This record gives sequence, structure tokens and C-alpha cells, in this order.
Amino acid sequence: MGKIYRRGRSNSIVSIVGDVVHIASRLPWWGALLTGIASCFLVAIVLGGYIEGNISSQAGSKYYALTEVWLGRLVNVCNWVGIACFVAGLFFAVRNYFVSSYARNEEKCIVATLSKLIGRSID
Repeated sequence: MGKIYRRGRSNSIVSIVGDVVHIASRLPWWGALLTGIASCFLVAIVLGGYIEGNISSQAGSKYYALTEVWLGRLVNVCNWVGIACFVAGLFFAVRNYFVSSYARNEEKCIVATLSKLIGRSID
């Protein structure tokens, strides 16, 4: 009987990094690089820009300060996650260029953790 792959499910935005790591680890080098670039663009630019648009639309509201603080933190998290996704995609692009085998689960966990830390320091 084969082993079934099941990850712990999470609904936070940070779980996107683990998903990008899992996807990029199974693609060729150019696919991993495109996955990192696309996820960075979608999370940091598109989602972050949408949230910033919502913040600016509340400019005349009496709850503007509360909205700006609460959603401003979410914009920072989106930027951090986007950078971490790009770092993970870049790592697997380089790795998959030189190594043709799939990454093991331990390597995926290490890459996800390191890309979160490096993304946090770059952000």
C-alpha cells in the first residue's frame, strides 16, 4: 500500500509559501522560476495593491485609522509572503537545474522555513 501525502491544512496567507515550495519542487527549473515569479506578483503586487486600494477608499470614514492599521499589517504580510515565494521558486530553479531528482519532504520543510526567514529579512 502506497504512502498518502497529506499536509496539515492551514487557512493563513503564510501557507502559500509551503504550497509554492511543494509545486516548485516538482517542476523543471524554468517552471519553478516562473512559479516563484508568478506567486510573488500575485500575492505582493495584486493582493497587496487590492488591500491598499481598500485602505484608500476608506479615507473619509471615521474608522479610517483603525482600517489603516489593521489592513496595513496585512499588506506587509502580503509583501513578506510574496518575497518568500520568490526565494523558494528561485531556490528550486537553481536546484532543479543541477539535480534532476525530486526533493524529499525534509528538504521541502527546510526550504519553506529558510525562505520565510530570508523573505522576512529582505522585507
